[in-house]
Amino acid sequence: MIVHILNSVYGDSTGGRWSATLKTGELLTQRGHRVTLLIAPEDAGKVPDYAGTNIDVVTLRNSGHYDLIASWRARRLIRARKIDAVIAHSGRAIHMLKRAVPTGVPVIAFNHSHNIKRTLKADAFFCITPYMKQIVDAATGATKPAYVISNAVNVPPDELLVRPENPVFTVGAMARMAPNKGVSDLVEALGLLSREGVAFRAVIAGDGEVRAQLEARVAELGLQDRVSFPGWLRAEQKQAFFRDADVICFTSEWDVQPLVILESFAWGRALIGTDIDGPSSCYEDAKTALVVPPNDPFALAVALRRLHDDPVLRSTLATNARRQARGAYADEVIAELLDSHVSDLVARARGGEARRGA
Repeated sequence: MIVHILNSVYGDSTGGRWSATLKTGELLTQRGHRVTLLIAPEDAGKVPDYAGTNIDVVTLRNSGHYDLIASWRARRLIRARKIDAVIAHSGRAIHMLKRAVPTGVPVIAFNHSHNIKRTLKADAFFCITPYMKQIVDAATGATKPAYVISNAVNVPPDELLVRPENPVFTVGAMARMAPNKGVSDLVEALGLLSREGVAFRAVIAGDGEVRAQLEARVAELGLQDRVSFPGWLRAEQKQAFFRDADVICFTSEWDVQPLVILESFAWGRALIGTDIDGPSSCYEDAKTALVVPPNDPFALAVALRRLHDDPVLRSTLATNARRQARGAYADEVIAELLDSHVSDLVARARGGEARRGA
């Protein structure tokens, strides 16, 4: 079933949520659907050039959750374009569009956060992790359709994975440098490795409010020549980052489903990840990652030392992770799930059905 989908985000149109909104539309058009991207005027400059694609962009000002004028204008847009389904990536978009849709047009909340309170007015839910689906089902009594649809990742071809010969053991991390991301734990773990005489280099990509503190701590530990902070990476820099790394560290104290996990898997790199709700549903200890407690630099250092000393384990984790990326997170896999579930929800809405989500 080919349908016309309104894909929208308001309020929080930054970072991973913004990227996921754009990716959702792009994947749906790959399956033949038509997509209208509805966004705030101030976000128009962040949209790629979609000329010649099956995506068009419409801007509409929205002042908040209770902007009735915005809902009235959205209703006219939905009727004029004969929209079949709405996918909304934020609470503000859900509130505006739920008031706007006519009978028979489902509003689907694409949940990117564990804070789902403002999304519960939706008719159905796409949840990026199994843990998030549990939260949604608990809140709704499992009376509305809810599906697990992960963030999507492009899996590079094998030839791009080749690393330079005999490099120094290289540790990578990529995160917004905020207190909950646990990057300070990684810095302390690297200090422990240094005191043990382990040869390594580390690349900690990203930026944020605690970056200056992290750089200062690296200097205190005497690691300036071994740890670099390149900031946010462009696409071509990301390739080199993942290709050159032996291990990627995900160190958050709480999080949802950071793309760095999926990208690490896609690039076939060994991962160390924290045991926290949401992200830990993506990996299994000693199979696709080494799992450590959050806020534990010593455990992180032990895991790093283990992977430094055991290239066979690094290779096993990497191989298993790449297989999982291909089977569960690859663009084409997520495109098929979006296509199937959107089409099913449109058919249900047209037939007036209301079944429990799978």
